[in-house]
Amino acid sequence: MFLLAVIIMLSLIFNINNVIPIIINCILLLYITVPLYGYKLWNVNKKYYKCIPIFVLTEVIIENVLMTKNIFEILYLSRTILYILLLVPVFINKKKYEKDSLEWNMQNVTIKTVIIFLAFIIIFIPFSMFLSEISYTSSLWWAAFTLSYQIPGLVYCKKYLLKKNVLSDKTEISSLSKRENEVALAICNGYKYEEIAKKLFISLSAVKKHAFTIYRKLDINNSRELMQIFIESQKNSSHNQ
Repeated sequence: MFLLAVIIMLSLIFNINNVIPIIINCILLLYITVPLYGYKLWNVNKKYYKCIPIFVLTEVIIENVLMTKNIFEILYLSRTILYILLLVPVFINKKKYEKDSLEWNMQNVTIKTVIIFLAFIIIFIPFSMFLSEISYTSSLWWAAFTLSYQIPGLVYCKKYLLKKNVLSDKTEISSLSKRENEVALAICNGYKYEEIAKKLFISLSAVKKHAFTIYRKLDINNSRELMQIFIESQKNSSHNQ
């Protein structure tokens, strides 16, 4: 991205002509790094990594040929097909994470972003053929595109901040009984229900019942949120002292 910005600035400063092919080829380099990030995020099997340079190099050849012939409509179609091919390993070989975990949320946000991105790219093909020459439409199009694919991330950030505020309000854990506190601490320390039962000399069904009550009282869904509440509670206690 930095290299691309430098090329664009230099072309403007020195009034360099025919810089579009250079910019497009620089953008194609991003198609190597972005899929690598996505594959890492989704824990895609590493055997699929070799598809990235093969697809990208093929696309480089196709786009450069199409640019020399000024066939930009097919170029956009070709690039859309490249996006879809790069996404195939993500959908057929992704690792499933626990719901509401950071990784699960990141996958969810990224999928929504990708869907918006692909929708704009596909719609751009007829747009470039019929509407791009109309004054201001191109600027409005790219402005809408730039804003739209950021919506899933912004929505997640808003939900995360609201959830964080709610969790900070829930750090008062005095509503838990002594036994519930013991079970909650054991869960936070990574003990399984069977281990907690042996540790506290109670039945497994009692542990499960206490865990259900803890989650209901604190209005949470998993051990990660429980751990966060206890950490916040300890922080508040230390500040008060």
